[in-house]
Amino acid sequence: MAPTTYKDKRTLPPTRFVGSASSPRAGYTIVFKDAVTEETVVKYMSDVVDAGGRLTQSYDWFLNGFCAAIPEAHLQVLNKNVTEVDYIEPEGLPKRL
Repeated sequence: MAPTTYKDKRTLPPTRFVGSASSPRAGYTIVFKDAVTEETVVKYMSDVVDAGGRLTQSYDWFLNGFCAAIPEAHLQVLNKNVTEVDYIEPEGLPKRL
């Protein structure tokens, strides 16, 4: 199944990755710094899926980021090692809006 491309040109993986029984339940909004390119954000989206997460939303005009259910181990990686991430918020609307 081919990926679905959205207006902002970010590509979500095929729907088979969404909502498996082993998917994590905690959802987060990951917002990147303004200088981070769209290609970089798409790479991180793909990394989340590869780590066993599932994407729930991709933003284009008001946030540079996406929402996803992320395994705890991968969330730790994002929190510690990623200089491109501006902030990570638990499920719901980001507080900085």
